[in-house]
Amino acid sequence: MENLKSLISNSKNDLIKSIQDLVSINSIQAEASDKMPFGKCVDDALKFTLNLGKQMGFKTFYGNGYYGYIEIGEGKDLIGILAHLDVVPVENPANWTHPPFSGKIQNNKLYGRGSADDKGPLLAALYAMKAIKESDIKLNKRIRLILGTNEETDWKGIDKYLELEEMPSCGFTPDANFPLINAEKGLLQIKLSSKEKNDFILKGGGALNSVPDSCTYTGSKISHLINGVESLKYEFESSNNVLKTIGKPAHSSKAFKGINAIGRMALVLQKENINSAIVNFMATEIGEDYNAKNIFGNFEDDVSGKITVNIGKVCIDNEKQEIYLDIRYPVTKTEDEVINLLKNKTNNYNFNFEIVGKLNPLYVPIDNFLVKTLRNVFKHVTNLDSTPISSGGATYARALKNCVAFGALFPGKPKLAHQDNEYIDLDDLMKSVLIYAMAIKKIGS
Repeated sequence: MENLKSLISNSKNDLIKSIQDLVSINSIQAEASDKMPFGKCVDDALKFTLNLGKQMGFKTFYGNGYYGYIEIGEGKDLIGILAHLDVVPVENPANWTHPPFSGKIQNNKLYGRGSADDKGPLLAALYAMKAIKESDIKLNKRIRLILGTNEETDWKGIDKYLELEEMPSCGFTPDANFPLINAEKGLLQIKLSSKEKNDFILKGGGALNSVPDSCTYTGSKISHLINGVESLKYEFESSNNVLKTIGKPAHSSKAFKGINAIGRMALVLQKENINSAIVNFMATEIGEDYNAKNIFGNFEDDVSGKITVNIGKVCIDNEKQEIYLDIRYPVTKTEDEVINLLKNKTNNYNFNFEIVGKLNPLYVPIDNFLVKTLRNVFKHVTNLDSTPISSGGATYARALKNCVAFGALFPGKPKLAHQDNEYIDLDDLMKSVLIYAMAIKKIGS
């Protein structure tokens, strides 16, 4: 480990410069053009990284703008490291202390969109491969850094890789948290609808994976509703014939950290006898219970905990009623179990039932070779607790078989992905390079 540590230390300035150069490329997915399926900037980031790998002496491959890979080692077995080059948009550049594509360093932090998600960790893995190469460690397996291109949207890049290329036997993604995530809950997004007509309008929510922070009712009985919302001590706004309940946003995988404005509105409407099938279902079966016990009971497991249910969107007018549920279910449970329990309730309301999105759970058992190896590496390098964690979110690890999320965010550090003033701590960066180098050594030899 000391030899690797020395080699990594010698590459620190080059690594920092590489991250700054990559962060300067505004690789937000754009319209396809000139054989660049996700736009020129994503393609520029892909070609920049492949060229960097080529300069280091690695085998590289450009997958027609959909993906690329950089490979080290020999042997029949292939190990994957899956990371991505695209970034989310910068909604408010004025909120940033430093320009979001500058790579500015201040107080040992490198600022920029993508510095933490996922360009910094991706290049940490690449420079870990470089250290392995320079140390003359012999690998009897091939280690392939797979470069994703539209992880932040619909994963078409990695889908194209899986269609055309070899599937790794196992792997990890440096796109989440240390010590490692070996369990990711299943995802179901359900649309429930009814053709029942109404004399009011109710709208709230947008992205299904977010707890809605407002819900607006337009109709009669506003004074009664104001009395109701005040008696429940909910935050609200009102004007003329409009009432808005105010909630608190959160990711739906951690819905309990938010306040669902739609659920609160449903409880207010039911309390004041403004009824419809959708309103009654929301108020009676879910309300503010993010585990929806009236529907699912005590639906949980020891690995990943309880089911979570988020009312992500509602639309009621004089033509239709619709709600959308975002459900994260435990890794040892099945999609069919969730659907059967939900349908047992929704059948009483005569709803149309439609699955609009889903992801199977990810679960790599704690006694798996990959999990044990990565745990040992993390413990050896950091002397920190290496107990795996579970998540309701979805990482890139779901794209591959026998894959886990492994860093690069250290325990207790702020989660800055998608946030204003995103940065990566340079001390943590160098530590992650060593962790990845040791992981490559252990798995690859």
